[in-house]
Amino acid sequence: MMDLERAAAFCRSYGEAMATGGAGRLVDHYGFPYVSFTLGHVSRMEDRADADAAVQAHLDRFERSGLGVDIRMAEHRVEPVSGGSALCHIRWEIHPQNGAPGWSWDNVYGLRQTPDAQYFEFNVSDNEFGELLGRYPDFMSV
Repeated sequence: MMDLERAAAFCRSYGEAMATGGAGRLVDHYGFPYVSFTLGHVSRMEDRADADAAVQAHLDRFERSGLGVDIRMAEHRVEPVSGGSALCHIRWEIHPQNGAPGWSWDNVYGLRQTPDAQYFEFNVSDNEFGELLGRYPDFMSV
C-alpha cells in the first residue's frame, strides 16, 4: 500500500535538494535507470554517474544563461497509481538572478516506493522546457 505521507515527505526532500544543493542531492532521489521525457525527447540515465553529469549540465546552463538556480518547490501533489507507485506533481518557481520576472511550471515524477526505499524512476518535463524555451529560445545553446 502506498504510504502517501512518506511519498509527500520524499517530494519535499527533493524540493529541499533543489533549494540547497546541486546535482548530487537531486540525483540522490533517482533510481536507475532513470528516464527523462521532455517535449518528445527521451534521455535515459543508466547510473549515478550519467545522472550526476546530466543534472549538473542542466544546472550549469541555468547559471550560464544568467537565470541562476534560485528554483523553489511551490507545491506538490501525490497521486497513487498502485500500491508501490505514484505520480508526483511538483510545481517549481524560478526567481531569476538577471532581474527578469519569475515564472512557475509543473513537472511530473514517477515515484517507486518499497518498504525499504523510494525513488523517482522518471520525469516528464514538457512544461519546464515549454516555459523556459518560450522565454529563452537559445537556452539549450548557452
